[in-house]
Amino acid sequence: MVNLIIIGPAGSGKSTLTKSFGKWLENEGIMVDYVNLDPGAEKLPFTPSFDVRNIVKVEELMRKEDLGPNGALIRAAEIMEERFAEVLEAVSALAPDFLLVDTPGQMEIFLFRTLGPKLASSLRGRTVSAFLIDPVLMKKPNDFMVLKMLGLVVELRLGIPSIEIVNKCDLLSLESLRVMEDSTKREIEGLVGSLAEELRGIIEKLEKKKRTLMVSATEGTGFLELYKAIGEAFCACGDLT
Repeated sequence: MVNLIIIGPAGSGKSTLTKSFGKWLENEGIMVDYVNLDPGAEKLPFTPSFDVRNIVKVEELMRKEDLGPNGALIRAAEIMEERFAEVLEAVSALAPDFLLVDTPGQMEIFLFRTLGPKLASSLRGRTVSAFLIDPVLMKKPNDFMVLKMLGLVVELRLGIPSIEIVNKCDLLSLESLRVMEDSTKREIEGLVGSLAEELRGIIEKLEKKKRTLMVSATEGTGFLELYKAIGEAFCACGDLT
């Protein structure tokens, strides 16, 4: 069984990718189950086999405990951690070929608390994460480098292989991505330039030799490459490019 944990900044298209990639897998004859771990989701584009909202909902916490949206999210994260054994038992009862895990919209709730690392290390089968890069967040060259650094943080924090995906590739061509990558290597004057150069060096040292995948969840493109990359992530030599 393969577990794919889909993580990324708010609005990066996690739920849409979960739905679209899941449907692609199903059309290939692969058995898929879906897990929703976002207690604040108002609606989902897929039908979850396990839905954490059956345990805790942000909307209900806001009403019952008189909390604002942020406070309710933190409280929901605490409840999910307190009831982790219940969550894991329900998820572990599923036995598909592929388990697609949609994480909270606010990725810090999953990544920087105990829920994400505990789940990543506890799931049966082989587990990999997909870190989504949103082109909307890339306004200048250094933005891409910062997002790549965040992708490394995801891999180090969860302790599992990570696949780097530019979602919404209909908004950013491969050529534009290459231009942006090249732009981060140009010399920038001043303190910001020095910091950018240091960060670029760290990324090059820590990041395995792997490609950045171009995927469009809305148009359904790039899924074959994503499927191959998931298999390659478990190869001892890393991603085969």
